[in-house]
Amino acid sequence: MLKVGKIEYINTIPVYYGFIKGTVKCNCTFIEDVPSELNRKLREGELDISVVSSFECLKNSNLYIIFPDVSISSIGKVMSVLFFSQLPIHQLHRKDVWLTKSSMTSKALIEFLLREKYGIEPNYKYYSLKEGNLPKNATAVLSIGDEAFKIMKRKNFKFIYDLGEEWFNMYQLPFVFALWAVRRNAFEEKQKEVREFYGKLIESKKIGTSMLDEICKTFSKRASITESECMKYYRYLNYDLKEEHIESLKVFSEILNLKYNLVFMEV
Repeated sequence: MLKVGKIEYINTIPVYYGFIKGTVKCNCTFIEDVPSELNRKLREGELDISVVSSFECLKNSNLYIIFPDVSISSIGKVMSVLFFSQLPIHQLHRKDVWLTKSSMTSKALIEFLLREKYGIEPNYKYYSLKEGNLPKNATAVLSIGDEAFKIMKRKNFKFIYDLGEEWFNMYQLPFVFALWAVRRNAFEEKQKEVREFYGKLIESKKIGTSMLDEICKTFSKRASITESECMKYYRYLNYDLKEEHIESLKVFSEILNLKYNLVFMEV
């Protein structure tokens, strides 16, 4: 039985909705966690397949085969990968900036933006809302997923920067936050099962992206947003993986000083 990683945020629900509804059957076990933990579990072999950060895929491309035609991306605003600040961003030099432990891709992206676009070097600190170690009076915070919605609702920060929008303004490309990947050894050992799962994943995605109204009615409260806010969010998200997405991944690998070696599963 395949072990498959699933992010606990609402951003992946449209891709997994066929499975959630029971319309698409799968002989697999879904394991839910935050993105950084799914990265680790896939890397260390605790999972066969997972949605995984683009940073992890680029950094450890020798471990993975990427599924085509599916991603978590944005073309402009993403709404759920946000940098909150009490000060204008250019005033954060040498100030404490708190980064979520839940994300690798967003961490790499904000560090690049602060250094290269805004020319500042803050003092980076790390937090987890589950651990409760984020100071109430934090000057600046990077947050992702459902956590970002909850922080935004508190209205404690004067300035909010959307990382998807920041990237698009620089490169006029979508930003790919996450991909679906299978460990190479799992693909070699269970190729038939992996290919079957991929087909079902694409079927599930088609179902989910055609039923966004129903998803918002059911799951918006999980992220502390209204149904209309949920629908707006899904309109910003993009689940494709086309040529412009690949080009964006290549640019991202360049700014990270990583060689682009992604291998995609043939279908």
